[in-house]
Amino acid sequence: MTEKQFGPGILTPSEIAVGIDQSLTGFAITFLSTSDPNQYSTYVYKSPYSGVQRLADIRKWLEGKLNLFRDNFYLDIAMEGTVLASQSALILGELSATVKLTLWDYFDAYDKQPHLQTPIQVSPMTLKKYATGKGSAKKQEMLLQIYKRWGIEFNDDNAADSYALARLAGKISKDDVEKAVVEQIKAPKYRDQIN
Repeated sequence: MTEKQFGPGILTPSEIAVGIDQSLTGFAITFLSTSDPNQYSTYVYKSPYSGVQRLADIRKWLEGKLNLFRDNFYLDIAMEGTVLASQSALILGELSATVKLTLWDYFDAYDKQPHLQTPIQVSPMTLKKYATGKGSAKKQEMLLQIYKRWGIEFNDDNAADSYALARLAGKISKDDVEKAVVEQIKAPKYRDQIN
């Protein structure tokens, strides 16, 4: 098991937002205080397995992280949407489904909060626009802009993406570009609807 951790943590129980950047090379999740975005815990995990065993391993790891923050009030969750045109679209689709089913089961069993069962799904382009002001930013630009805009430093792009997703889930905005993206993701198409 390989795990990295970033951030000072959440010092007192509070309202939190969650950002998930599901990647096979570094699955990242951030838990962020919405009242003080400088209080956060970010974890990046690389499973030692492959195939269905990797999916089961990531599901168990994700449930464990969600349990760590049970004393907080979960406001919302955002996850990065999959890029359908990529070479590994099928495998990433399986991982995305694993994350969605984990959240569905976890929040149904404990909280009965339907919106937490169906996370906001943010395309990479929308996330880049929120974090950098432009939808075509490269990975290094994301790392730099997250530091410049919000004063948070990462040396891992998956960690940085999950942090930006958590801010977005928390509806946190400092300028007009960020406000516009926060408004944009309120549209129903960004979240699976429950009948």
